[in-house]
Amino acid sequence: MDIFRYTFMQYALIDGIFIGILCPLIGVFLVLKNLSLIADGVAHFSFGGIALGIILGLSPNVMILVFSFMGALLINYIVKRSKLYGDTAIAILLSAGLALGITVISIAKGTNFNINSYLFGSLLTIDKNDLTITLSFGIPVIILTLLIYRSLLYITFDEDSAKASGLPVGMLNTFLFLIGAITVAITIRIAGILLASALIVIPVATGMQVSKSFKGTILSSMIIGIISVILGLFLSYYLNIAPGGTIVLVNVLIFLASLSRFFY
Repeated sequence: MDIFRYTFMQYALIDGIFIGILCPLIGVFLVLKNLSLIADGVAHFSFGGIALGIILGLSPNVMILVFSFMGALLINYIVKRSKLYGDTAIAILLSAGLALGITVISIAKGTNFNINSYLFGSLLTIDKNDLTITLSFGIPVIILTLLIYRSLLYITFDEDSAKASGLPVGMLNTFLFLIGAITVAITIRIAGILLASALIVIPVATGMQVSKSFKGTILSSMIIGIISVILGLFLSYYLNIAPGGTIVLVNVLIFLASLSRFFY
């Protein structure tokens, strides 16, 4: 197929398939713990970091990672130290990140930079360095998640019992927040800030519709994530439309199809 004659399409496919595996693996824990909005909050909070990075001459990709970590830790801290629920803490951080980014951009009038690729994604501009960064951070996340899979499973379904059994629930929750932040940070390159959370949440939501077990949900979510990336790439290439939005729309269509009786 001529689509894969181009090096940038090869990088996009590899990066996209890897993200299609990573996002559901982390997303299934976040969704089942009712923490789906964390991905959205962290992604939007990183907008402030991108703006700061551009105006200060720092790498936007590094700033995305730094602010994603900061956002995850701040959400965790606010929930622990206040009487607020998680969604309120997320809303505060989301607003703070957007406000910071907008303010910095308004101060930097005349600065020559394009924020759109970070807002809407730029999968087709992925190069070898971007792919290396994705794999360098993503592979350790997958390995660590698999190593403590049972503990994460325990706190996902019964946090009180996990605490009573002696598991370090606080540390495990913090770990989950941080690997979620890393996943968001490297997903922004594909779907952008506005849609990064969709690749973490929607495949899992679909997997929950078509599977009856936890492992089955993870596996089906990964398959759906991979299919969405491949179909989205093909459609975006031949129709000349944005790949990030196309991949998410394919995810949404598969989710809607999963609600039909065909899958039951």
